[in-house]
Amino acid sequence: MNPVRVALLGAGDRGRFTYAKYALDHPDELTIVAIAEPDETKRRRIVEEHSIESGLAVSDWRALFERPLPVDAVIIAIQDAMHKDAILAAMEGQYHILCEKPVVTTLEESKAIAERAKQYDKVFSVAHVLRYSRFFNKVRHLLDEGAIGRLIGIELDESVGHIHMSHSFVRGHWNNSNTSAPMILAKSCHDLDILRYLAGSECTSLSSYGDLHHFTAEHKPAGATARCTDGCPHLQTCPYAAQKIYLGDNIGWPVSVITTDLSIEGRLKALREGPWGRCVYQCDNNVVDHQTVQMRFENGVIATFTMSGFTMKTHRTLRLMGTGGELKGDMEAGLLTLQDFSSREEQTIQLETTREGHSGSDARFIADFVRLVRSHITEGGTSVAQALHSHNMAFAAEASRLSGGAKIEMKEYQEQ
Repeated sequence: MNPVRVALLGAGDRGRFTYAKYALDHPDELTIVAIAEPDETKRRRIVEEHSIESGLAVSDWRALFERPLPVDAVIIAIQDAMHKDAILAAMEGQYHILCEKPVVTTLEESKAIAERAKQYDKVFSVAHVLRYSRFFNKVRHLLDEGAIGRLIGIELDESVGHIHMSHSFVRGHWNNSNTSAPMILAKSCHDLDILRYLAGSECTSLSSYGDLHHFTAEHKPAGATARCTDGCPHLQTCPYAAQKIYLGDNIGWPVSVITTDLSIEGRLKALREGPWGRCVYQCDNNVVDHQTVQMRFENGVIATFTMSGFTMKTHRTLRLMGTGGELKGDMEAGLLTLQDFSSREEQTIQLETTREGHSGSDARFIADFVRLVRSHITEGGTSVAQALHSHNMAFAAEASRLSGGAKIEMKEYQEQ
C-alpha cells in the first residue's frame, strides 16, 4: 500500500520532531512531499531530509494552495492563530486534514469550522493525542469493566512544570492570549477532551478560577535586568535564568526551539536577540500560570481539572472515585493503582510507557490518521466535531475565570 502523501505546514518543534520524524521512521506509511516554513534553515532541513522538489518548498503556506497539490492530506502545524485560514484552504482543495490543537483560537471561529466540517467528506483529525495514550485507554477499559463501580468523580492534574511554563507561556509563542489563545485552550484543550472521554458524557456546566499569579513586574527582584544576559545579579538564585535553561548540555527541547544554531555562540545570540533571554518578570505575557476548572457532566459525573506552572516536573496525575473503588494513576510513569472497597485489595498495574511524544501517544495518533485516510473513515476518535466540544469547554472556562468563577451552562453559552 502506498504511503499517504502530505504537505506539512510548519517545521517547528511539532512539525519537524513529531510529524516529519514519523515520516522518516515510517516511510511506508507517510511521506512529506511539500513544506511551508518561513525559517529558511528549518525549511531547507525538511527539503533535504525528505527530498522535496524545490517548487513544493515555500516560505508562506498560502503559496502551496495556488495550484492543486500532489498530496492526499495536509498537516497543519503552524501557529494557532493561523489555523483557520489554512483549514479553509485545505477544505477548498479537498485534502484530508491533520491539525494541531487547538484547532482555532476563538469561539466564533470554532462555530464557523464546526459548521463547515458538517459537509466535509474527508478525514479531519485533531491532535488530541491523549486519547491514544495506553494510560488513558487502560483507564477507560477499567471503567467499562466496572472496576470501581459507577464513576462519581474525576480529578486530573496537569503539572505544566516551571521550566515549561517560563519557556512556552511566559517568554514563548503562547504567552499572550491576544496573539495566541488562553492557556486553558492552548495547553489543556486535550485534557478537557480526555475528561469527556473518561466521563463518557457531555459537559453540561462548569466554573473556573485562575490568574497570572507570579510572572509579573511586581514580582521582579530588585535590580533585575531586562534580559538575563545583561549582567543580571540574580543569575545564581533565579530558577528561570535563561543561561541555566538554554546554555547547558541539553540541546533537545526546549533548547532546540530557540535557534537552529545550537552551538553555545548560536544559543547565546538567541538569548541576546530573541524572546528567550528576557527576564520572566518583564515580558508581554498575560496568560494564567495556575487555573482550576470544575465540571458537571450529563450523566452526573463531577470532575476537577488543575493546570499549574508551579511544579518541578511536567506530568499528569489522575484520581477516579467510584461506588466500588478508587483508581489512581501517573501517566508518565505508566502506573495505575486500583483499590477495591469490598475486598480491600490493592492492585498495581504497570504499563509500558515512554517519556517521548506524550508517552508514545503521538506516534499512535499519526498511525491512526494514516489508517483513517487509507480507509476513508471520516469519524475517528479525535475528529474535529469531537475536538471542538472540548474547545468550547475551554472557551467557557476562560469566560468563567474572567467573570470571577461564574457558573456557565454549556448549552446556553454555546447558543449565545
